[in-house]
Amino acid sequence: MRHYANLIVRARKSIILATNFWAASNASHIITDALRELSCRRLEAGLPPVDVKILYDRGNLKQALKNHIQVDEKEYTGEKVRIPSPEEVKGITLQVVNFHIPPVGTFHAKWMVVDGRIAVLNSNNIQDVANMEMMCHYEGAIVDSFFDSAMISWDSALNPHLGTHTSFYEDNSRAMFGFSDKHPVAGTTDSGREEMRQFREGYLEAHRNANSGDIGRDGKDYVPFAIQLDDSSVGNGLTTRPVVPEPSSTETDKQSGAVGMNGPPTVANTDPVPNRAAESTTPPPLRKASNTGHIGRIIATEENQDQVAQVLEQTEEQKRSEPLLATDPDVRRIEYDENLSGEAERVREFLGTNEKVTRHLNTTIQPHTVGTLLESDTEAHIEQFSPHILHPAHKPFPIAMVNRRPFGSPGHQSLRVPQNEAWIAALRLAEKQVFIQTPDLNASDLLEEIPKAVKRGIEVVLYLTLGYNDAGEMLPFQNGTNEQISCNLFDTLSSEDEKERLKVYWYTAKDMRTPIHAKTKQRTSHIKLMVVDGHIGIQGSGNQDTQSWYHSQETNVMIDSQEVVREWLWGIRSNQNTHLYGRVDHDGIWRSREGRDNVGESFQVGDRIEGTSGGGKIKFGWVKGIKGAIERVQGVGGF
Repeated sequence: MRHYANLIVRARKSIILATNFWAASNASHIITDALRELSCRRLEAGLPPVDVKILYDRGNLKQALKNHIQVDEKEYTGEKVRIPSPEEVKGITLQVVNFHIPPVGTFHAKWMVVDGRIAVLNSNNIQDVANMEMMCHYEGAIVDSFFDSAMISWDSALNPHLGTHTSFYEDNSRAMFGFSDKHPVAGTTDSGREEMRQFREGYLEAHRNANSGDIGRDGKDYVPFAIQLDDSSVGNGLTTRPVVPEPSSTETDKQSGAVGMNGPPTVANTDPVPNRAAESTTPPPLRKASNTGHIGRIIATEENQDQVAQVLEQTEEQKRSEPLLATDPDVRRIEYDENLSGEAERVREFLGTNEKVTRHLNTTIQPHTVGTLLESDTEAHIEQFSPHILHPAHKPFPIAMVNRRPFGSPGHQSLRVPQNEAWIAALRLAEKQVFIQTPDLNASDLLEEIPKAVKRGIEVVLYLTLGYNDAGEMLPFQNGTNEQISCNLFDTLSSEDEKERLKVYWYTAKDMRTPIHAKTKQRTSHIKLMVVDGHIGIQGSGNQDTQSWYHSQETNVMIDSQEVVREWLWGIRSNQNTHLYGRVDHDGIWRSREGRDNVGESFQVGDRIEGTSGGGKIKFGWVKGIKGAIERVQGVGGF
């Protein structure tokens, strides 16, 4: 959300923000405070308002007749949403739409487009949950696809309209990419890059060393997807795609590209804005990031719970009727980073130890969770926890948007959509390995493809969240919980070799040495990522469950870049301990192992995780399923 905020305050023309669920929360305050700050900057600089469009899905009975509902000011400023009123933010215009196709055609996409030039695609909704999430920042021609998707999804009159969108190929100012101090957002430095390179080389060397103590709980693979990271592919007889050399610094600013953190340098805004005054050539004033502030508006800790509650429970009477100026103290609670390097460095200042990582992972809904990772657990490399990944300069590569439209009727007939075709093709055409991280997995067509891939020699690695949305997955036609699916997948395989090629893991947070059941609401993963053979990556909003495969509207991006995909995989490895402590046995069940998973007296050898069912059928599961479905609509259950 902090990256959202840093992009919002620099908008010049328009912001289109889409999310599945918006709830008044610490997360939403980061967004709304950024909107207030943007408004202040525009008013102070005498610049025309920035047009802001917000699209979300908060189920409403009226949507049985009309799927897209214009949300009035009273509703979107109310206690459940708390978007600022027009009177509070006179430096921007606001229009909010609620979109849902009953009964199950959910709008599940999560992205933002700024000025038609920058897009961010993320896995998280705008609410406070204990999830590990993934967001990517995109620029280039792919942003035009995001803009097109936004207009199709909006499907309502734009009031005010957004002016003329100039495509990538019509706008020469968007044709220049690369890391550069000239770039207003993606300016970066090389600090820490050499240290990271040395760590990775040593890490892979440890994996190659059969006698290394740095192994996972299965005793074999230190990194379950190492064959996708390792150029040498030692011991597997496989070759990898050649790495495209990095362009020189003189070439970098001229390279066109489409993904990662690189983008065009600052240019004058020449896009026509009908009925608006011309933009000033002097940009609005920037506020430097604080060296002491933590992530978010206010992070809940034991000491400041009252302060958090006071912020989140502001009454209508406390809201201002006059537009806020940048001199107002409430607006300045968040200070904004000048570029990505500043954003990344600010976060890293608060990391590096077990305690600091635990504080970072704790949220306003569970600030008292205690990490179980020990100082002696050096294989976890806590010092490498790095939420920001700033990609090195790279050449252009193939990139495509693979979405699915919403389908409201029950049943599995809405299968043939770009998203599903991409996922199916990945499993059918993989040559070495398919890696998937998803909160839940139970789509019937996917469950047919996974055993087929394993039986033809493909290694399939699944990172799932134990207990994620169990109640909702018990509904008829949803196909079951993650535990049930894990056991069933191993049941479809006959030989030990096949079962060894299917690697199923329960998500384990970076400060933990055992997985935690999702019902505790302490540590869960909500990442949606598929990687194939170390160069194909599919990232976005789509889960590998029945809802995302057959009903929800989803937005995903597919890329073909060994360089960027490897960075994604290193991010997966560095920011969780799933590969060390999360693997289940060949019957699909996780059990504690001697010397690796025991935490004091909490676990004995062979113990299962508290709250697990062992993959069996659950009595009256359909009743719990109905309860889970209701929680989803309310934004409490997993989505």
